[in-house]
Amino acid sequence: MANSTNKSYFFTEDDCISDVGLIECIFLLLYSLITVIAIIGNGVVCYIIVTEKMLQSVTNIFLLNIAIADITKTIILVPFSFIPNLLLSYWPFGHTMCPFVLYSQIVVVFVSAFTLVAMSADRYIAIMYPLRPKLTHKGVACICGLVWFIACMVPIPTAVTGHVQTAFENLTGVCQRGRCFEDMEENLRSSYSLCIMLLQYFIPLIVLTFTYAHIGYVMWIKIIPGEAVQRQDERQASSKRKMIKMMVVVVLLYAVCWLPLHALQLATDENPEIFINVKNLRYIWVSFQIFSASHSFYNPFVYFWMNRKFRKAFQLFFLRCLCCAKRGNYTYGDIPLSPQTSLTMTWKLGRHGSRFLSAKRIDSV
Repeated sequence: MANSTNKSYFFTEDDCISDVGLIECIFLLLYSLITVIAIIGNGVVCYIIVTEKMLQSVTNIFLLNIAIADITKTIILVPFSFIPNLLLSYWPFGHTMCPFVLYSQIVVVFVSAFTLVAMSADRYIAIMYPLRPKLTHKGVACICGLVWFIACMVPIPTAVTGHVQTAFENLTGVCQRGRCFEDMEENLRSSYSLCIMLLQYFIPLIVLTFTYAHIGYVMWIKIIPGEAVQRQDERQASSKRKMIKMMVVVVLLYAVCWLPLHALQLATDENPEIFINVKNLRYIWVSFQIFSASHSFYNPFVYFWMNRKFRKAFQLFFLRCLCCAKRGNYTYGDIPLSPQTSLTMTWKLGRHGSRFLSAKRIDSV
């Protein structure tokens, strides 16, 4: 939540700069791990979806949009929240960056939430009304563009009111350093913050719960109207169930990771004095920020774990990286899709180290 990343109660009397101790070092390590893993993991997801035609389905294009949002969120949210709130306890990035960062942080979270909703709506229509025309690649591209447009329009008040206050009251007196916040009246700020939370978290979760609960009922309990009970159809239904399971896990991760920060935001909006009454709330706040930011790097692991096509593409990507493209250009078909098939690689050991020779498949009996 961008409108909750800067609280004046987080400051100390030592020129408004926090002491950097063991806890801060642990937070720094966690933030660094989140940043590196999220950027690399989602970067690989973007690469394999763009380069492998077998993965360019409608659902995966939605996942590509989420991966792009997660990369952007990691670049914007992590450093611009961690450095001011924990290391410095003041805003060091200047007046121009303040409204841009506040605005961008809200936009990228909106993109993730709205894309999850759009993807669930597509799955809902495809499964509940199987005879209707399927969504095309052009259609999903238009939807993703619309998602970004809406996500950019909703938090415009943040871009307009983002402001650096250079002298303000805190618990120890007057701090001469700046803080970045939305310069609104208190009542208006609370109402706006509530609207952001509703649109960013609670309303999407209600929609996602309804769509996936209904889809689950149809897929596992009720026979889909218009579908035959032949073997081929059963295979397709099994594939759909696996995809739905993966998407439910993605949604649950979003819900769980963002719940603590939203709950704390609601509590502090209702009772700002909580910052005075609760000891070490600053560390609790930053911990919840880390937990919400960690959502960005879970998805690639979920795709690898729960989707064989993604797992195959990941294997191909790392095989290409391992071989450095010295011995042939491996394609998607070179990596076995069947779980009963394994990949063996042949290496030659010499005086100057090992050298990759070949890779082949061995099918289990």
